[in-house]
Amino acid sequence: MKIVRLLLLLTVTAPIGAYANDFPTTDRVEYVLDCMKNHAIKHEYLYKCSCAIDNIAKELNYDEYVEMSTALRGQSTTGERGAVFRDPDTVKTMAKKYKAVQAGANKACYVP
Repeated sequence: MKIVRLLLLLTVTAPIGAYANDFPTTDRVEYVLDCMKNHAIKHEYLYKCSCAIDNIAKELNYDEYVEMSTALRGQSTTGERGAVFRDPDTVKTMAKKYKAVQAGANKACYVP
């Protein structure tokens, strides 16, 4: 009887956990396409890059992902106007954390 209760509990709660940090499909696709572009668009990276964004989604909720990935992209903005996106310590901290999360995901999924 205990096993039946446990299985019932897992069946009911598993979908809740699966959608807790779910990212929109378009953002997942955009990440995978960008990742593949950075690796000569080889078919094997479809799986590796998909694995990476899945691992990132386990570490960050969607709002954190958007903020941190935007902060990282902002680091490459040049010129005086780009200072708003480059120089604040909070932006640098978010970019650094995102790089670490992404590096861990890439390592786990064999993305060089």
